Amino acid sequence: MIEPERERRHGKTVAGIQVRTNQERELQAEDAQLDRLWEKFNDERLAETIPDKVAGSPVYGVYTEYENGDKGDYSVLAGVEVTDETKVPDDYATLTLEAGEYLIFRAQGRMPETAVETWGKVWHYFEAEDAPERAFLTDYEVYESTDKVAIFVGVK
Repeated sequence: MIEPERERRHGKTVAGIQVRTNQERELQAEDAQLDRLWEKFNDERLAETIPDKVAGSPVYGVYTEYENGDKGDYSVLAGVEVTDETKVPDDYATLTLEAGEYLIFRAQGRMPETAVETWGKVWHYFEAEDAPERAFLTDYEVYESTDKVAIFVGVK
């Protein structure tokens, strides 16, 4: 695997739809939330219809509210960057991407398979004894095009 880039990122506000899940639930097809989240996001064309979207915003998949790191529940939001969360209707969730240090893992290929495979590489990377410590505040995917994803993992 190519070494990830390390970069300091500024905070951004993202709005969209959100679910709460965990790794165990996602392994059970009947209980999995993420496929349904993305299906709804895409079927309802939310990337084009969320109010106050920043022009040219990519689609984000944002992981937050970690309970016990990667062992417990966490929230996932599918959305786009917005300029002012007060202009976003209450039926959408909003959050701020934490400013800070991130490792960036980039991949290209068929989605969502490539994103899932890349997350597998991310988990493997952080299993190494010399890997930086994850922050577990905000991690996010940026879908740069229909076949390119960048996964930003917050580190201490």
